[in-house]
Amino acid sequence: LGVIVGLLSTAIQGVGLTLQRKSHLLEEEKDEYEQRRPPYRRRRWQIGMGMFLLSNIVGSTIQITTLPLPVLSTLQASGLVFNSICAAVILKEPFTRYSLFGTVLVAGGAILIGIYGSMNEPSHTLNELLNLLARPHFIVWLIGTAVMVLMSIVAAWAVKRFSARQSTRTRLLRGMFFGFVSGVLSAHCLLLAKSAVELLVRTIVDRRNQFDRWQSWMILLGLIFLALSQLWYLHRGLKLCSTSVLYPFVFCIYNIIAIIDGLIYFNQTSRLTPLHAGLVAVGTVILLAGVLALSWR
Repeated sequence: LGVIVGLLSTAIQGVGLTLQRKSHLLEEEKDEYEQRRPPYRRRRWQIGMGMFLLSNIVGSTIQITTLPLPVLSTLQASGLVFNSICAAVILKEPFTRYSLFGTVLVAGGAILIGIYGSMNEPSHTLNELLNLLARPHFIVWLIGTAVMVLMSIVAAWAVKRFSARQSTRTRLLRGMFFGFVSGVLSAHCLLLAKSAVELLVRTIVDRRNQFDRWQSWMILLGLIFLALSQLWYLHRGLKLCSTSVLYPFVFCIYNIIAIIDGLIYFNQTSRLTPLHAGLVAVGTVILLAGVLALSWR
């Protein structure tokens, strides 16, 4: 069941993202005198966003509860392959040897990162989570990622502001900046989602309400804020560059930041062996090489 749901959800997710991109492209092709509509008023974009959200919420929930990590990682990689296929079929993008080579690299890198970069962690109480959150190393890391996000947003603005013309390369660069922001926010969103689930598990298993303090609700509010923010910046990126380039890049950034989040927040550094760290690094290089091949296509 988990594998079937996983394959279906990754395929639906790929179609959903591609439909959103198609909607943006059709809107850009309109003549200057034609009225342009915002995305939420376009039927194709509405369907695409609905498919993307449904596949993420329902698919991820079933997969996480029914599948082991190696299978999960392979299914995530298959999603990147579906994404390339959808770009070729729906967007009529050329599927060249660079496309094939890049897709294979992206899938291989994703599998390496997923298998060797994730570690299980027992559930925590609210007090334990707050103690982990207050550790200086994690605060410094959060500030560092916030600075990177702000720099990426400023860089995207600067590229638009100071470029003489909006060429394809300029749009690609701006889209990648927005994709970077989306990937970072997605990883932090995952961390808060894990924390919220842990509080829920503790509430059910220990029969001690972990949501009777304001900090618990701040975690939920932060989760909602980050979820909406990462969707917004993914949307901004989709308006500027192809899903076959943007989504693998976002996936890579998301996985790297999520791994570092877990290592620092849950104090797992000692549990990641040098071999596994090396394999994650190799997977990252392979995945980024695949993204580069897709962008050169």
